[in-house]
Amino acid sequence: MKEQIIRLSELADYHQIKEVYENRVACFEMNSQLVNIDTIPPVFADIFSVVLVQQGSATFSLNYREQTVAADDMLLFWPSLLVSLTRQSSNFKALHLLCERTLFERLLATDPAYRQYPLFFCQTQSPILHLHHAMAETLAADLQQIARHIVHPSPYQEGILHHLLHVVLLQVLEPVALRAHSHTHLSHPKQLFQQFIGLLIAHYKQEHYIGFYARNLSISPSYLSRIIRKTTGKTAAYFITGLLHAEACRLLLHTDLPIQTIADTLNFSDQSAFGKFFKGNAGVSPQQYRNRAVAK
Repeated sequence: MKEQIIRLSELADYHQIKEVYENRVACFEMNSQLVNIDTIPPVFADIFSVVLVQQGSATFSLNYREQTVAADDMLLFWPSLLVSLTRQSSNFKALHLLCERTLFERLLATDPAYRQYPLFFCQTQSPILHLHHAMAETLAADLQQIARHIVHPSPYQEGILHHLLHVVLLQVLEPVALRAHSHTHLSHPKQLFQQFIGLLIAHYKQEHYIGFYARNLSISPSYLSRIIRKTTGKTAAYFITGLLHAEACRLLLHTDLPIQTIADTLNFSDQSAFGKFFKGNAGVSPQQYRNRAVAK
């Protein structure tokens, strides 16, 4: 089955989810009654999401590796993870929080503690964490709160949801930190990588080269490059290009902005430079990519 990139709004339509706030946040129950739950193809979702299993079991294919989860397991999905649900037990039930990628990136920039998320995503071999039952129950209660505040509007709905999201993100971070042993002092390379990620999230649309990030960290580009490769096994260009390409795809698919405007928004010198960058990553020109999506 062909891989595709899917947005939160498209996922909500596919499953007929009602618990969605402004196509930026959704929180709902996954079970055997969810519309189209048995026909989820492999997708790169342009979404950060948390799945908390409450009962039963299910098998997910994560980058084509099958992993089975059961009660009190928590899964963290991020945009570069290819995900599909391959099977589930008849009594499977889970709570699923989805946060649109650009909103999640903005949230990451608000608290230095959140820098542990990208470090976890880059280093983990498995996005599944098993929670103590009491912790799972507490997280479930807060996820249900988010769902309730989505479906019951109020004058302070946005503020309430914003604060509840932070509560959940910090709760989720606790087992992430335990997995990464971040309750002990982080090594200097990992600290630098976290700082690099924080800068990158804030500046990737304007700053495309490692020199900017190295200067802001008061180190040389070659040293920062070695730190990133040592910590993650990947290059700085991998992270910079990945964010730029994902944002370019989003703007081409989900806005009517002219390609020149997109090139300017992403700080390319001209439309030709943007086209060369995009074709090098997508295999087609920006216009071909947009036309192909419209034709589907």
